[in-house]
Amino acid sequence: MIANPKVVVAVLLVLSLSACGGWSLRGTRDAVSVDSVFISQTRAETLRRALTTELANSGVRISRSRADAGAVVEISGESFDRRVLSVDSDTGKVREIELGLEVEFSIRGRDGKLLVPPERVSWAQDYVFDESSLLGTNERASLVERELAEDAAQSIRLRLETIDFSAQTKAR
Repeated sequence: MIANPKVVVAVLLVLSLSACGGWSLRGTRDAVSVDSVFISQTRAETLRRALTTELANSGVRISRSRADAGAVVEISGESFDRRVLSVDSDTGKVREIELGLEVEFSIRGRDGKLLVPPERVSWAQDYVFDESSLLGTNERASLVERELAEDAAQSIRLRLETIDFSAQTKAR
């Protein structure tokens, strides 16, 4: 006698889902083990805003002073770069542009000890330049700049996740 087909399907579904040990909902993330972070002065307001949002969404409080922070993210250099990728061979007009962001950052603990030495990372994204829709193209450039800043902020948050801050407080 064959078991109830609904039961068989349910058992197979449970078994297949149990095999997905690393599965998690999209958008969920590991916790940063520090409660507050001070972000050093950065010239790029887009990057500061993205990093503040990224850390706040991870449950990290943004501190207003170094003394109150569990960690300090020092951004020693950031630069947005723009270069032409392609030109129309008939008209000589720009058709494709690449925006890039290069960020150098380091992370220090509450006591000022260097936990992550200066790292230089970069991101790039291209878009089509349409001179007939200059307003839309400028808006696209702003969107790409925000996306690059969000990518940088996410990378810095992921780097913070790799640090065991509980070991730092025990070592004091």
